[in-house]
Amino acid sequence: MKRFAILLALGSIGYATYHYRETLLKTVKPYASLAVAKVTGGKGLDFAEGLSFSLTSPSVQDEGEVNRTWTFSDGSQMNAILLSADLKKAQFRVPESQGVGEVPLGNLSVKDREEIQQWIETEGTDGVAGYPVPLKTHRWPSQWRVNADTVPLRQIELSDEWQSTHFDITNHAGINRASLESITLICEAVDGALNALPLPLPVNWGRDLSQRRKIVIEDSKGYNGVEGSAGYWDGRTGIVHINADALVEPDLQLVVFEFDKPEKLQKYDVIVHEVTHQSTAALMYLGVPAWVSEGIAEYMAATQFAPAYYEFSNTHVAVRHHVNKRLLGDRIVKDRRMNVARIEKLMNRDIVEWNSYAEKRDVMSFLQYNESLILIDYFLHRDHPDGVHFRRYLECVLSGVPEPEARDLHLLRGRHYIDIERDLFELWRPLGFTFQFRDRSDLLAGDVEIDWEAEDVKRTIATERAMNGTSRER
Repeated sequence: MKRFAILLALGSIGYATYHYRETLLKTVKPYASLAVAKVTGGKGLDFAEGLSFSLTSPSVQDEGEVNRTWTFSDGSQMNAILLSADLKKAQFRVPESQGVGEVPLGNLSVKDREEIQQWIETEGTDGVAGYPVPLKTHRWPSQWRVNADTVPLRQIELSDEWQSTHFDITNHAGINRASLESITLICEAVDGALNALPLPLPVNWGRDLSQRRKIVIEDSKGYNGVEGSAGYWDGRTGIVHINADALVEPDLQLVVFEFDKPEKLQKYDVIVHEVTHQSTAALMYLGVPAWVSEGIAEYMAATQFAPAYYEFSNTHVAVRHHVNKRLLGDRIVKDRRMNVARIEKLMNRDIVEWNSYAEKRDVMSFLQYNESLILIDYFLHRDHPDGVHFRRYLECVLSGVPEPEARDLHLLRGRHYIDIERDLFELWRPLGFTFQFRDRSDLLAGDVEIDWEAEDVKRTIATERAMNGTSRER
């Protein structure tokens, strides 16, 4: 047991994470008759086309058959649940600590090693059996970016169909190639940024690696999303729909690149949010509450500093800007009072309840997105600088621990929800947000204080740039 505790502390450097994406949700039987529970459905839980999801979480187990004693080659033993194995190593969860780690097969007794190898032969796919959790232990990156020259894009026989490395893109809106390349770059960068984080995120779980995902770019006439919105992910089909009219100016230039115009509201973050949902769709089928998947999607949207360039340091600046611009555009805010739902309410809100609020399109609708972003940022950077507690929470959920138990063990850790509310209040008050936690989120008169002196400076800069541009044209 002591030996395994060391493994849990060190994690799994060099773990072959590319295997789990193909094997997690295929029809392979997990070890020791682990029962597979099918999703019961509900609003917003339709399965995306091409995904082979067949379970909410591998947490439904035959009593007395999964947690058992395993013996090492030196005779020492541990009580653990076998999660997965390949020909070199096995991954376990220890119920006593609810930690996840792995052991080289050569370190196990001959009997246990042969039993695991037999399981791989009879139930495995491509030499992997069970449901591996992608273990990561590296530090949180300060930034991540992709080289635009490494993102290929080709047109299919002069049609409106295009292909990049990971996407089939339908250009119904007829936007020009330069704008299409920019959108493609943004989409292609999402998976790389997600995988760069030290989190066991289920990126593309249940999707064959050779299968491209689908993006459809439409104009407002063919767009079925919320009027004026820039895009949405359809959970029934797995397709991300992008509204070109919300992103492309009449001169066919993407708003995304108009950084020198402070009056322009950048909307490309919506693409990042929706493609993040497409990449991590498994979160919605693995029993996590809605704030987790929505908060992660908002976090990725907020931290993309420029197309395919993510800035993960000083995230409070990106979070504050992202939250304020949803309501105020590019206005500079001196202070904002945030009347948001109590943390206990938010952390127990399932996707059905979340969608019921979102469909109303009122203040409460967008405030739940704001609050989920702030809560995710808290657990990723404030509760621990490298998000270790949140990482262990996800490891537990993905390895079969019921979400409420994983939350109590790793996120609350003996604290009450009001303690987290107090932390958020003290953290954000000097940073521009004053939180008031209520039964219902709301925006009240006097909640926003604009920094008019900074606004005057911004207008002066914009005017000077405009005059300089006119002078150059002459």
